[in-house]
Amino acid sequence: RRAHAYIGAQAATGYDISPAAEWLLDNFHVIDSQLLAIHEGLPRSYFRALPVLQAEPLAGLPRIYGLAWAWVAHTDSGLDEELLEQFLSAYQSQRELTLAELWAVPTTLRVVLVENLRRLAERAATLQAARDAAHRWVERVPQAGDPQELEAMGELLARRGVLEPFALTVQRRCEEFASEVAPGVRQWLARHLPDPAGALQRQQQQQAEDHQSVRNAVTTLRGLDEVDWRGVLLRSSAAVADLRQLPVFAAEAEA
Repeated sequence: RRAHAYIGAQAATGYDISPAAEWLLDNFHVIDSQLLAIHEGLPRSYFRALPVLQAEPLAGLPRIYGLAWAWVAHTDSGLDEELLEQFLSAYQSQRELTLAELWAVPTTLRVVLVENLRRLAERAATLQAARDAAHRWVERVPQAGDPQELEAMGELLARRGVLEPFALTVQRRCEEFASEVAPGVRQWLARHLPDPAGALQRQQQQQAEDHQSVRNAVTTLRGLDEVDWRGVLLRSSAAVADLRQLPVFAAEAEA
């Protein structure tokens, strides 16, 4: 919510925001509705009663959370009903899931997808903040272009991992600097942005990947209600597969 509010405020100022940030702004109502569905569909008492993982990095979390996390990570938040069914069956060829775990799959996927969107929203907001800091520094009067301040800001942004977008924004506005400060700024850029073309390419690639991930996650959240979860989970259940071998169960199923 904080990232959404910040991105919205930045968009209102007229500064460009990334495609991923635009998706988050336009579809935040979808995320909001999913939070309600999570609380209604997966009470904490139910979630805490599920078998937990013992190994890092997800030790102590429900095993089904680890499975949903792996699915989201390997499909980039996509949704393919047939592939998901195969994924659940493949997992159970090694470790059988309980029916309680299987019925928790849809809501746990919602949890992991929202968490993934939280991570992407935070990154979009942090990158936007770095660019905004560059704009504010350039536009500050009368101290715009102070090399010492620029060095201090660079160290702080480097610790946050967003020095590159800050430096790229400063470089794009280099022509605005007064002649007495421009040499110092260019020297700073030469040290911290030695390959502007490569840095720009990396930023564009990251933006494209984040845009795709946000779009996938939002689209999947919208489509979860359309999945035949009863069919997917029953067809994936090892216990149900064993029961199907019994004549009585087969007769009931046909009836």
